[in-house]
Amino acid sequence: MAVYWLVGAVFFAVVELIVPGLISIWFALAAAITIFFSMAVDSVLYQGYFFVILSAVLLASTRKFSKKMLERKDGSVDRITGSIVEVKGIAPNGNYEIYFDGKHWVGKSDEELEIGDKVKILRIEGIKLVLEKVKYRSGNE
Repeated sequence: MAVYWLVGAVFFAVVELIVPGLISIWFALAAAITIFFSMAVDSVLYQGYFFVILSAVLLASTRKFSKKMLERKDGSVDRITGSIVEVKGIAPNGNYEIYFDGKHWVGKSDEELEIGDKVKILRIEGIKLVLEKVKYRSGNE
């Protein structure tokens, strides 16, 4: 059964590489730890319970940790919100690539954006920035 957990761990790790979001990596870690548990416990049912519970604990702790990181006292979230940045790329899934403070971010918008558009960062939702196209007044730009 350990081989199946190894395959699961590799699968979830590959998914995390393709779709980064700090979600699948915890399933990969839980599957890797379950490999050792499966060597001690033969019951597939108990292994499944162990995997599900461990995955839930890891996901919950990530949420708690990331929430703390976003609410740091240096005001980094406040500094990001309201900033004007330029769209650097468009992903096939409809998300937008931007850079803020030298770091790559993924953004989403209700509006259709193009590369080079100036956008305002409205807020952070999960790991994505919510963007709004900056509308310039005609005349004094």
